[in-house]
Amino acid sequence: MSDFVLVGSPIEEPPIEDKTARPSMQPGETNPNSPSYLAFLDTHPFVRASVIDKIYGCIVGSALGDTIGLYTEFLPKNACETIYKSRKFSLVEPVTEIHADTHRLRFTTCSWTDDTDQALLILLSYLHHPSKPLTHLPQDFAARLQIWLSHGLLALSRPPAGIGRLVGSVVTSPSYLASPVAAATAAWERSGRNAAPNGSLMRTHPLGVIGVGLSEEETWDVAAAVSRTTHADPRCSVACLIVVGLIRGLLRGEVTREAHIDALVERAYAHFLSNPSLAEAATPEPPIHFSKHELTSHTSAPSLDALSLDSPREMGYVYKALGAGILSLRMCMRARIPSRLPPHTLFEDTMTDLIMHGGDADTNAAVAGALVGAYLGHTSLPPHWREGLVDGPWLEGKVARLCARVGVLEGRADIEEEHDEQADGGKGLLSAAELEARDRAMVMSIMERKKAREEQERKGKGKGFAAWFGN
Repeated sequence: MSDFVLVGSPIEEPPIEDKTARPSMQPGETNPNSPSYLAFLDTHPFVRASVIDKIYGCIVGSALGDTIGLYTEFLPKNACETIYKSRKFSLVEPVTEIHADTHRLRFTTCSWTDDTDQALLILLSYLHHPSKPLTHLPQDFAARLQIWLSHGLLALSRPPAGIGRLVGSVVTSPSYLASPVAAATAAWERSGRNAAPNGSLMRTHPLGVIGVGLSEEETWDVAAAVSRTTHADPRCSVACLIVVGLIRGLLRGEVTREAHIDALVERAYAHFLSNPSLAEAATPEPPIHFSKHELTSHTSAPSLDALSLDSPREMGYVYKALGAGILSLRMCMRARIPSRLPPHTLFEDTMTDLIMHGGDADTNAAVAGALVGAYLGHTSLPPHWREGLVDGPWLEGKVARLCARVGVLEGRADIEEEHDEQADGGKGLLSAAELEARDRAMVMSIMERKKAREEQERKGKGKGFAAWFGN
């Protein structure tokens, strides 16, 4: 069973938390007098198992969306339709052949991209430092991100690839670790207060899982603090608040239909505006398009076509990814109306429809995969994607530890440390010589794969992919 509703009428709105009696706290701080937010796990024998299934669905679903999205990342919609005529993708043999350009050749076949790498930095930080309050998490994430920028994901010996322009400029600032928010704000100011890319949204979903045992406000505060370590634009913060709030609500059985989505968008926006430490970036000179209408035009988009996801100038805009993720969740909810059973391929069909619109497809699908995965659960993920995911067993092992750390696995919160959860992956940082050798080997690998593909094309054995876009 991948869905559940808390005890009570299934048509009742979820209870609204009392926010007036709560004193002002720092991001991630927990009120010691607050009730246990995990009490809902004991309301029905099946609830705990359902929540665990949804947590796996969220984390693994996002990684699968990221991996499948790489097939069409940065392509226009019409090219996606021509290159991938069958609209079928497989990560197990026979593996779907990927469009052969230099961008895609940088990544290992059947592997996720930087989107999931950065989400894992948050997850690993929490596993390494799970104690509350979570005020340490934003700074620890920033330190891990700086390491990742040069060394990659050391736990898996994955080199960095696909680094966003804004993240790169912020994290390489000499004063970054002294004040990540100040460095991010300075970069935003240099953009004319208009840079609102999707880089913090793509990584935020683990915080929704961590927040299952926190209040909604506490979860939002941590999400905003982590977002602002690289992205100062208020639109980025609002988008992260909405996604982590939805994931938290999906796991807790408080978000089960579209009206709940709309209500959460309203609450997240209101929380942002009412919090001086967050809203200060929006005044006295609000960035272009920071308005309620701009937000809701994306969160209530009627179709993927309406979002123009492959727009060359706007494909990386944070509200594009937010809108794509929320619309994907809405479409799954509509497919699960009581009068008929949803197709067993609902996750696969939804992700495929999304990535076939091109644009920043891996990020759009990473966000959507987290939301839809948290709604449908791990059991709804297609086996021919899940079983072929590189490092999938390692990822699922970390999800198991996450379930224990957040308290969803009863009596399992106190788990032993694993060395690969340290900032250096338990292996130590690479030397300058090792970094140079790694980069040289990566370039050689790309050249060899490109040459092999071109030779295959010349022999007429390929699919003709290389004819579409120059490398």
